[in-house]
Amino acid sequence: MERIPAEKWYRTTKLADDITLIDEPYIKQFYRCNIWHVRGRHKDLLVDSGMGVVSLREHVALTAEKSVMAVASHTHFDHIGCHTSFRIA
Repeated sequence: MERIPAEKWYRTTKLADDITLIDEPYIKQFYRCNIWHVRGRHKDLLVDSGMGVVSLREHVALTAEKSVMAVASHTHFDHIGCHTSFRIA
């Protein structure tokens, strides 16, 4: 089994000026969730937070730039793994 360095765990794809798709490419696609980062004026919104294998806040810089409010689309393990690092709505 290949060991993936934490700094390579997440992939970000900017879809619009204020919307970024974050995913975990090393998780099998069936178990992988889309993590959405939406930049706001005063705080940012994070929809889902992935598996929690690697800290999202520590390894995706845009989640640490300002206050982030996290929401979960649902509570499956692959959507709430890093929620403890953020303010939960």
